[in-house]
Amino acid sequence: MRKNLWIAAAALIGLGLIGGTVWAAEVEMCVPMGTITLEPLSAEAKRVSVEFPHAVHFGYSCQQCHHTWDRESTISGCSTQGCHDLAELPKGEDGRPSKDAALQARYFKNAYHSMCIGCHKAVNQENRKLQATRIPTDQKLAASGPTGCIQCHPTE
Repeated sequence: MRKNLWIAAAALIGLGLIGGTVWAAEVEMCVPMGTITLEPLSAEAKRVSVEFPHAVHFGYSCQQCHHTWDRESTISGCSTQGCHDLAELPKGEDGRPSKDAALQARYFKNAYHSMCIGCHKAVNQENRKLQATRIPTDQKLAASGPTGCIQCHPTE
């Protein structure tokens, strides 16, 4: 009797795993493999669009950049999801740039610059720390991205 109970339990677990695998196979995600052009939201852009090499960043968690993604929904552009959708720098009542951090983050230019340049600077800093130890290692230093204006916004 116990043997039959164990066999039935194993069969249920097996079916659950197979069913879960089949269900997981139905979830499909379309990830852009090449370069994504990041366009400014305003017509008065002072620099050209950025050609973002999406595939180069596949070593990072998607949620490092797409920080509100629930891992199930389709990922849309940040400027269309209400995250970073302000085309102009938010200003206070006095006409000066707003000190409100949430408003500052909604300004797409601030969001991209702090996220992209901030990450690239952090990688550079980690690389400098590793180099400063002078400890021999087989570990290859992480590739770092641009931190200057014309590296992302080349002149035409």
